[in-house]
Amino acid sequence: MTHKAIFRQHWSDAFRDAAFRKRLHDPDMAERWAKERFVEGFLPVRQRLSCRAVIETAAAAMADIPAPEGGWSGYVLSNTIARLYPQHRREATEQQEDLALCALLALQLLLAEERNLSFDMTMDFAFCTEAEAADSPYYQRFLQVWRQDFIYELLRLSSELTPFSTLQHIAMVHHVAMTAGRALRRSGVTVDLGLTSAAAAGHDIGKFGCLPGERVPYLHYYYTDEWLTRSGLPQVGQVAGNHSTWDLELANLSVESMLLIYADFRSKQRREADGRETAALYSLKDAFDVILSKLDNVDGAKKRRYEYVYRKLRDFEEYMRFRGVDVTLQGHDTVPEQQPDAALMTPEQYYRAFCLMAVEHNLSMMRRLSHEGLFSDLLEKARSEKDWARVRTYLCILEDYFTYLSANQKIQTVYFLYELLLHPEGDIRRQAAALMGRVMAKFSLRYKKELPSSAPQAAVEQTQFALWAQYLNLLFYPDHKLTPQQTSHIRFTAKLVVSATLETCAPQESGQFLAVLLAHYQSAKVEDEGAALALTDTLSYLPLKLLTQAQLQQVTDFALAQCRSADPSVQAAALQFFLRARQTLSEEPLLNDRLARLRAENVTFPLPSLRYQYGRVQGMAAEEAVKALKPEELSDILLDNLKTATPWMIKVVNVELLARYAACGGGSAMQIAAHFANIIRVSEAVVVRERAGRALLGIAPRLTSEERNEVAVELAKALEAGHYEFSKYIPQYLGSFMLWLPPAELDEVIDYLAELLSHSADSVVASALDTVGFALENYRLYPRRFPEEEGVWDRRRCRLAGLLLKGMASYREAVQQEAMYVMGDTMFSSIRFPDERKAWLFTLCAHKLLFLIRENQGGGLNDLYCSAALYRIYQFIVRYETDNGPFRFTQRQKVAFFPGTFDPFTLSHKALACTIRDMGYEVFLAVDEFSWSKKTQPSLIRRKIASMSVADEFHVHLFPYNIPVNIANPGDLRRLKNMFAGRELYLIVGSDVIHGASSYKADPSPDSVHSMNHIVFRRVSALHGEEKDADADVGMIAGKVVQLQLPSQLEDISSTRIRENIDMNRDISHLIDPVVQEYIYQRGLYLREPQYKPLLSPGTLRFDEAEPEEPLLTELLALGMPSAAADGTRRRGERIMTLRSGGTLLCAAAFSQRRTRELLSLLGDPARVNDVRGVASGKLLCLTGLYGGDTESLQLLLTQLFAQAMEQDCLWALFAALDAPADPAADDLLRQQGLRPVRPGDPSLLLADMSAPVVFLQNVETAIKPPFSGDGAVLSAIHQARRRFKLGLVDLYPGRLIFTISSQLVLHRLVEKITALNGVPMIPTKPRVLGPYMCVPFGKLLRRAAIPNTVTKTIHTDKVFAADRRTQHIEAFPGYAPLADQMRVVHSFRRPVILVDDQLHTGRRIGVLDPLAREQQVEIKEVLVGILSGQGRDLAQQLGRDVDYVYFVPNLRAWYVESTLYPFIGGDTVEHPDMERSGLQPSVNLILPYVYPEHLRQCGADAAYTFSRTCIENTLYIIEALETAYRRVYARSLTLRRLSEAVVLPLCPDKGRMQYSLDGAVSDYLRDDLETLRRLENLFR
Repeated sequence: MTHKAIFRQHWSDAFRDAAFRKRLHDPDMAERWAKERFVEGFLPVRQRLSCRAVIETAAAAMADIPAPEGGWSGYVLSNTIARLYPQHRREATEQQEDLALCALLALQLLLAEERNLSFDMTMDFAFCTEAEAADSPYYQRFLQVWRQDFIYELLRLSSELTPFSTLQHIAMVHHVAMTAGRALRRSGVTVDLGLTSAAAAGHDIGKFGCLPGERVPYLHYYYTDEWLTRSGLPQVGQVAGNHSTWDLELANLSVESMLLIYADFRSKQRREADGRETAALYSLKDAFDVILSKLDNVDGAKKRRYEYVYRKLRDFEEYMRFRGVDVTLQGHDTVPEQQPDAALMTPEQYYRAFCLMAVEHNLSMMRRLSHEGLFSDLLEKARSEKDWARVRTYLCILEDYFTYLSANQKIQTVYFLYELLLHPEGDIRRQAAALMGRVMAKFSLRYKKELPSSAPQAAVEQTQFALWAQYLNLLFYPDHKLTPQQTSHIRFTAKLVVSATLETCAPQESGQFLAVLLAHYQSAKVEDEGAALALTDTLSYLPLKLLTQAQLQQVTDFALAQCRSADPSVQAAALQFFLRARQTLSEEPLLNDRLARLRAENVTFPLPSLRYQYGRVQGMAAEEAVKALKPEELSDILLDNLKTATPWMIKVVNVELLARYAACGGGSAMQIAAHFANIIRVSEAVVVRERAGRALLGIAPRLTSEERNEVAVELAKALEAGHYEFSKYIPQYLGSFMLWLPPAELDEVIDYLAELLSHSADSVVASALDTVGFALENYRLYPRRFPEEEGVWDRRRCRLAGLLLKGMASYREAVQQEAMYVMGDTMFSSIRFPDERKAWLFTLCAHKLLFLIRENQGGGLNDLYCSAALYRIYQFIVRYETDNGPFRFTQRQKVAFFPGTFDPFTLSHKALACTIRDMGYEVFLAVDEFSWSKKTQPSLIRRKIASMSVADEFHVHLFPYNIPVNIANPGDLRRLKNMFAGRELYLIVGSDVIHGASSYKADPSPDSVHSMNHIVFRRVSALHGEEKDADADVGMIAGKVVQLQLPSQLEDISSTRIRENIDMNRDISHLIDPVVQEYIYQRGLYLREPQYKPLLSPGTLRFDEAEPEEPLLTELLALGMPSAAADGTRRRGERIMTLRSGGTLLCAAAFSQRRTRELLSLLGDPARVNDVRGVASGKLLCLTGLYGGDTESLQLLLTQLFAQAMEQDCLWALFAALDAPADPAADDLLRQQGLRPVRPGDPSLLLADMSAPVVFLQNVETAIKPPFSGDGAVLSAIHQARRRFKLGLVDLYPGRLIFTISSQLVLHRLVEKITALNGVPMIPTKPRVLGPYMCVPFGKLLRRAAIPNTVTKTIHTDKVFAADRRTQHIEAFPGYAPLADQMRVVHSFRRPVILVDDQLHTGRRIGVLDPLAREQQVEIKEVLVGILSGQGRDLAQQLGRDVDYVYFVPNLRAWYVESTLYPFIGGDTVEHPDMERSGLQPSVNLILPYVYPEHLRQCGADAAYTFSRTCIENTLYIIEALETAYRRVYARSLTLRRLSEAVVLPLCPDKGRMQYSLDGAVSDYLRDDLETLRRLENLFR
């Protein structure tokens, strides 16, 4: 078919469509149009069509229908608008309406033919593809509405018939939004492109809804939302109807909303000379100038508002640039920008990075909140949260982001908040109540938008007031099923909900809110006393000046009636209302009339505090009112306030009376202050604590310095000693009260708070951080009270700020979260903390804040805390810069680079860094990896320790771990200089380094260490000539040299001393930072850890092979070889393999290699030969005798025989007892190797298939620390367990050879090979002479050891299982830098590399490392492995790597490492970071009941069960021996917390969310696991 024919068919089908025909008054009209031929005159479409021409041509074809007034084109336009907005409907006949609808369909069909023309961003819409809209379930509905309502045809007609450029503008906005949105999505940002497209395409349709005389720029938002909501697209309407630049004042908008506002901002119309509008695309800056010139009534305040929202838009554009989006829209998108490490950023860089991070967090949070499913998940997580501090964070998030939630989400939120009114924590109830009120006040997003005068009340607004009425009833009259305490909790919060609602709502809505509320006050008689108290208490929170006379009469009558109540609490609430009303409406006749009536009624008030209130209500001065208080009444009040039976309302008025009494000079100020402090510590009611706290601060000026100090000390001690449910309320008042202390006493309190940061209880640390925050918030008042030198005052406030950062650097998430909360909420959201102080705090902390937030990012709740804090800080940044201009950051020009192992980072290191910092340097601590001979903690753990130690020290930073700087490598030093180009760079080293390091002994060269400026610190002992570095010569240093002396009190701090104290569980807070001490003991670090790696020796074992001749036969006979066996061995032509230690013969074996056809000469019995041939074929290793030695020696001998035989293509192992029965021990050992009788019951002939052996690496000894690895009982347990393990493998793989390899022997062989390849002796030399190559182990065998005379630097790898155990991958071992960064360190050594691994089979490890080595241009001399399989050798050839080995296994059936099957001793890591505690990594052992791996499943269920049980029983047996030995050595129990003292790398079997008790015994957990396995027995047998 031709194109015209195809079009003609589409034309006919469209007009005959049943749905279209139903829209016509006369369906026959559609048939008439289906047959019309006029359309063919417009085909083919080669240029943009004229809509007017199409309509007029169509109308001419329908000449029998009278033309409407103004012509057909204008009528079709108005008719289309009227279909969207009926208020624009014109009078017309049914025929005219039908013709207009048919003309629109004809126009739609013809305009679709324009799709073959080149894309024009001012006319065309590149809607989403199906893939792009997959996550937008409503997008297809939008496209349907777009077609059915003929929106594009409306826009085209409007552009031809009116002077407005609505089409150009909307199309351009859609193009900009979608181009940027698609680019953002490609960069990894989650963008709902369907929502973006729909909102952009529909955002200005509301302009057609505006009536003549209405202000289009202000009202079209309403009409846009109205159309989309009516069309079933409320989600789109929420975005499209809120695209005003002023919507940015809401602060929290989704990425889709930001894209729309950004696009709308850049696309602007301008009026040409002929009166027509044209749209143009501007840069953001130019668009700002254009819009500013068009704003109405621009004054300074409005300009600042506009600059505020423009700044947010500018940051969003900068964020898009950061993500690689080409904001010029030319299609030159790039990959997302890689920012430098936060520590290395300039002020401009870290300020920009901070703002970008805030924008990213905001967009991410809005994604979670704007998505219905994600939002529901968030609320469910909040509901299930038990920790009040975490609940508070969820509330903060909702508080920050609720404005832009949908109506349905706000209903969910209010319901959730009402549930929280039952929360046991009072401050959660209060925060929830206040937020509940704000949500209901701002229920409709249109609260800032102008509405047409004719607009009916929207359904959402009706919902708003219905919700208000519903929850008011629930607040005053909760469900009768609730307990009295729960009911009381809810009623108490009623006033908070009401207050928040009336303070937040729009002025025009306050009347409606009040009318609903005051319906509850129609009757002054309230039967329920609790409801009466809640209603009366709420009166004090009403905006009295907004009440009408009738409403004022209503509430005063209600209050007057409550004064007569028999409940003193209700009386107190009524009097409080009248007292506030008197202060607000002192001249109001109605109020004075009610007070007169109250006097006339002579109501009795039974309590002194009520009588005091009544006196104040009747106009009595406070001084006069308190005079009536008698001494005995004062004592009663003090006593009543501490009674739990006293109602909270009475306590509140009692506190007010006491405060006024003290202010008027009555009683003992100290007695009353102590009373207030006691209430703060123990009162159950939050409101009572608050009143007491405020009263205490009011009385503080009247106390002496000693009295203030006593009160402050008591409150400070309560932070640690009290229950957290009470002590958490202390910080707000202690933080302010402590600022009344003189400087010396204030510093003591700050020192105490700093000590509390290292407390083991998160709650205590949180209280200390809160106190620091409140103190810093009010610190501006301190100089007025106690004038000091500015430097002293400033150092103290810097210290307070540093303590908050120290909290953010904590290793405990709860502490990090509290510090972030304090920084965001207490500091940057405070109205008491002036903007200039906030600016000081931000410029001081921004660099470290950025670094710490990046370091702490880990998802989950931490993300919520970060988002909440960043939101508040970012709000301040934008507001401050709008009002005051840019922040003023400074950067020091002198840089001090301080490299070191820092294992651990001590107070000596910190003091040195701070001393140099105070000299004007910016100090960078580089936790390096170049002290290869030391047995250090993982690099990231050492880095974490350093970070926690210096978090409170400004201008001291951690150098990036991914940029290794080896001071012996000129290339590294040259790169370091370039990184700090333009600044004066110094290297910090000790004089001992200059004396002993090889880099200083080498000849100077360009960029060598000699060219660097130096800061050299000497020890006091060195200066006195007591140390070897006393004569360290700095003369070879060409750069500047600054020399410092290390203070004597810090000289004694050493790593050795710290380790010794840790082993004895002593306090080391005088050696390292107290927070670090807690971290070390909590994680079990440094326990029984030597400072240096052990040097491996080659060993004394030697294997020899010889003929059975003298003098060897004499040795064999002495070893126990029967003479008949000696004769038989010689007769059969067999060979002897021996194992010697030094010169001593340990054991021997007689063997030969034969093919099956040669067996008769060996066995001599055709029947036996046939038995063997029936099973085996090919070449066999034939053993005829094992002699002498213990089991371990014989095992080593057998392993060597098997390895040699496999390399020589033997496929079977045969043992034939030809000359004498086998020794029982030897027979048992052979059976452990998998050899079994050829004939059942005949032990003289054993056979095993060695064509694909099962490799078993026995290594448990290497997983246990000295002295236990050499303990006799422990070793005995290991050996017995090992026998059972091997027999278990035999059952798993019957008939297969179990190729048992000793890790110790492999280590010795590796040492021999490495030293030989490196050309160095196997014995350490003095002085040490290193070979040219470096050894780089990347498996487990050599991980914690060093090779003699060889640089040995481990790349720490780990096999990590996914949480579901289905997949695994290779990554850095926990605590170490990523593998790419470890390879960079290797490269910095500038040596060819010998890569060493345990085995090479599947090649997972080498497959990851080889590309990294090539990328870093590391020269690999050779790959050396303990066990090489045929598959592994092929892989090495494919990689182009030379490979050597200790053992070669051509075809490996399975691979078992002994320790990895033993829980707690070994295993493989699991991705489950939440479980890591006390240095124990979550792990999995590939046995039941932890997992049922495929390789065990293939061996059969019964064998898998038995083997798994054997492994757990073996572990239990070994652990029990360890526990016994540990008690014997250290006189204490070996708990899970201290397992790292006995096990090298303790692991913890991952059991989901189950938490282990660190004080429990490992053996108990193993018994539990064994019992769990036994309960599963029936599943496997």
